[in-house]
Amino acid sequence: MIGKLKYTAVLLLMISSVLVSCKSTAAKNPDIRIEVIESGTENGKVIQIPAFVSDNEEIQKELRNLDKETEDLEKIVEKEQKKGSEIEMRSYVGGTKTYPQVTVIWYTVEENSRLYNLITLGADRQTCEPITCKEALERTEMSGVDLSLKVGKLAQKSGIRGQLQKTEMQGFEIGEDGKVKDIYMKLTLEIEDEEEDIIEEHFFSYNLDSEELTGLSEKGYDVP
Repeated sequence: MIGKLKYTAVLLLMISSVLVSCKSTAAKNPDIRIEVIESGTENGKVIQIPAFVSDNEEIQKELRNLDKETEDLEKIVEKEQKKGSEIEMRSYVGGTKTYPQVTVIWYTVEENSRLYNLITLGADRQTCEPITCKEALERTEMSGVDLSLKVGKLAQKSGIRGQLQKTEMQGFEIGEDGKVKDIYMKLTLEIEDEEEDIIEEHFFSYNLDSEELTGLSEKGYDVP
């Protein structure tokens, strides 16, 4: 767990505190806030792990699926620390009044290359239900196959360099109306080279209204 790591600094950041009212009559003090615990690794990298927290026990129980996701993030950090590998993990808190959300981006280093991944977590203030990629995709009424085909066609039309090998939904953005505005995709591309083919991973935001792909870095995220 995080408590076992050697910290250079520990700081509890109340980055976002979003009041959430649930329909449950048992919720006498219905609130949800996103807290981010920041620590430093031995080689000076930042680790930020979020938590969806409520002072109401009933609401906290409804958010237990999000607890599992953040625990998995802790395990990733612990695993890399034990290996002595470089890792950095940053949390970007956002969302709307009704749908608090946080996107966590991290990288590990293998063979002198940074390997990036991300995850978005959210909650519905009207029902206190957790929202992961699974629930976000369900809101679009698309299947994973449909999404992959759409993004694949857009990647070809946009002239992205390389041959698409794989698509993966890793995050999302939900608007105040409850609809998914953007889906964050990781694309694995094979780049032809004179000596050998190179595999690259790049992140894009797929906007469902405009049906356009834009680099996720253009939205302020530190990803390739």
